[in-house]
Amino acid sequence: MTEETPNEPFDEVEYRRRQRSRANLMAWMLGALAILFFFITIAKMQIFS
Repeated sequence: MTEETPNEPFDEVEYRRRQRSRANLMAWMLGALAILFFFITIAKMQIFS
């Protein structure tokens, strides 16, 4: 088996930028999910009380 070499050299700066971008996106999504759960809980407390 031969290893395939990419057409372009590995760009660590670009890799880190994409990694940071994905991490930020996941942080925003988890934060939004937590806020959504909070408001659902408050709404259920208002309905059942």
